[in-house]
Amino acid sequence: MVTYPSTHGVYEETIREVCEVVHQFGGQVYLDGANMNAQVGITSPGFIGADVSHLNLHKTFCIPHGGGGPGMGPIGVKAHLAPFVPGHSVVQIEAC
Repeated sequence: MVTYPSTHGVYEETIREVCEVVHQFGGQVYLDGANMNAQVGITSPGFIGADVSHLNLHKTFCIPHGGGGPGMGPIGVKAHLAPFVPGHSVVQIEAC
């Protein structure tokens, strides 16, 4: 799991290479989207090579922590992991 940018606000310059090495050895990269709002307009989890990412709506969309009710934690996955996501997809993924 990678927090990107880090909790200290640091953008790891070699993040794409790190993800490539993880994939070369059969691993998956989970991107902690706690600081996702800092990526807007700069990069995206798919671009850097993450396989799974979540985001916190209370930071990214400025809603109250927990959303004022039950918490909501959207998760994005690459196509190869989509069959393993429970429930109904918000966005339908077309087969490539």
